[in-house]
Amino acid sequence: MSWHWTELLPIDRYVVQTVDHLHALDQKILTLLYQPLIGAFAHSLYMTFWSELQRDQYCSEENSHRHLMTVMDAPLHHIYEHRKKLEAIGLLKTFKRKDEEGSTYLYELQPPMSPYQFFQNDVLSVYLFNRIGKTKYRQLRERFLLTVTQKDDFFEVTHAFDEVFTTLHHSEMSMSFQSEMMEALQLNETEKLIERPKQDPLLFNESSFDFELLEADLSAVVAPKELMTTEVRETIVRLAFVYKISPLEMSRVLQRSVIHDDEVDLQQLRKKVQDWYKLENGNDPPSLGLRTQPVALQSMNGKEPKTEEEKMVKLYETTSPLALIESRGDGAKVPPADAKIVESLLLDYKLTPGVANVLLDYVLIRNDMKLTKALIDKIAGHWARKNIKTVKEAMEFAKEEYKKATEVKTSPKKQQTYSKTNAKKDKLPKWLVDEKKGSTTVEKKQTTTQTEEFEHKKRQFEMMLQKRKEEKERGNR
Repeated sequence: MSWHWTELLPIDRYVVQTVDHLHALDQKILTLLYQPLIGAFAHSLYMTFWSELQRDQYCSEENSHRHLMTVMDAPLHHIYEHRKKLEAIGLLKTFKRKDEEGSTYLYELQPPMSPYQFFQNDVLSVYLFNRIGKTKYRQLRERFLLTVTQKDDFFEVTHAFDEVFTTLHHSEMSMSFQSEMMEALQLNETEKLIERPKQDPLLFNESSFDFELLEADLSAVVAPKELMTTEVRETIVRLAFVYKISPLEMSRVLQRSVIHDDEVDLQQLRKKVQDWYKLENGNDPPSLGLRTQPVALQSMNGKEPKTEEEKMVKLYETTSPLALIESRGDGAKVPPADAKIVESLLLDYKLTPGVANVLLDYVLIRNDMKLTKALIDKIAGHWARKNIKTVKEAMEFAKEEYKKATEVKTSPKKQQTYSKTNAKKDKLPKWLVDEKKGSTTVEKKQTTTQTEEFEHKKRQFEMMLQKRKEEKERGNR
């Protein structure tokens, strides 16, 4: 969980602003299409912001975040985390200003996409499909379909503007008409006319995709600089994010989508990427669970593992959570319920894929190869609060927690009770077993040392008694 108090305090003020009011269709889109992706609380936060705008007003009065906490009946960190969801999905833009009195936030609400934009979006449509399944996805899409009327038997009789309206006579026009009209249309720097944005609100970081490698591979066939327009680059980043396609694979797909040697057909590019994904992964929709640990957080990147523990670190860092579960089932298909658990770890608890792997493997082996959601949620919430990001951190933390959980009081009665209730041998990950063995060895060494010291003192005491006995016998003589 983020340290929200470094970014946001209850006393910080905020103002809500919008570029357009929310219509009935927008509310339906938010509830049916966006809510499955952002959750009920984020949806409620969005509607709460909207409610602060009075009728025919596009800017609210100033309030404090303490007021928002009271209205939402939620702690500030909860509001902050779900506010980030609204920002990430394009429903909110946040601006901050600092002054002597503190910080003021401007929350600029963005209207949702139209149904057409949403279902054409390379990212949101795929994640909605993955979240609700094929049947519900089709049912939702049908709710926003219009029946197209065939117009072959009709002919248009619409009147043109100049057929209805007549131009002004010269005598009706004011001599200062042009200057007065321009003056009336002039806006201040702090004003603008209402306009609903048409651009896709989802933002992606281009640095996450290696365009240099892509262009280097393309240069042997076409001129990459001419192909790489802003729209093409944005589409590539989105498709690579959703379908986990490498720069070299993207280069092959891109080459099959070029028309006239200098233009990319974006629709064809999307189709080719989807075809590539189906060939590689079957008909299952892409999932967050297919991601692997970010390179920046890999401790074994470019290194050859030497110990058993390093091999496990390498495995966790280079394997996706779904692939790990599949390998534990000898290649059996991952059940949809388990796939949703994986997605929840990455999306809701913000665990990195490598950390999720450690958690999943630990629970699987300890829990007879079963993933119990309640147990996983409890551990995931703990690890998220501890801000664990790397595989090594997760493994060390798991070891410490296991030690705490298995500590037994020194009382012989307690030890006997523990032995009876835990007669069945614990199944543990190998890296955790090794750690346990190591600690047992240390304990044995300590016990041996204590025994030797006791025997030595015992011999000294017996020698002293024998010496006194001999002296006493000599004295009696």
